[in-house]
Amino acid sequence: MSTSASAIGIGAQVFVRDASETERSPWPSEPSGIVFRSGGSALAGVWGAAGGGQWWWIEFDEPQLRSDGEGPFTTAQVLDKFLELAPPVWYPDGDDS
Repeated sequence: MSTSASAIGIGAQVFVRDASETERSPWPSEPSGIVFRSGGSALAGVWGAAGGGQWWWIEFDEPQLRSDGEGPFTTAQVLDKFLELAPPVWYPDGDDS
C-alpha cells in the first residue's frame, strides 16, 4: 500500500491511506493532497518488521479531521508508509488547462 520513499517528493500528488501493513493512519477519510516539503532528515522509528520511514508535509485538498476528532487541518506531517502516489493525469487532446 505504501510507496517507496524514493518515489515520493515535493510536488507529488498523493492519497493518504487509512492503514499500512502494520497500523492505522490518523486520517480515516483517506484524503488527497500535495507534498509541499520534507518532514526533515529524521526518520520515524527503526526500519524492521514494523516499518519506520520518512515524514512528509502534505497540504490536503480539503480540510481534514483526524481519527481522534481533532481538526480541521489543512496540512499535516504524514509517514510515507501511508502515502500512495496519485495516478498521472492524462489529457487526450493535449490540453492540460
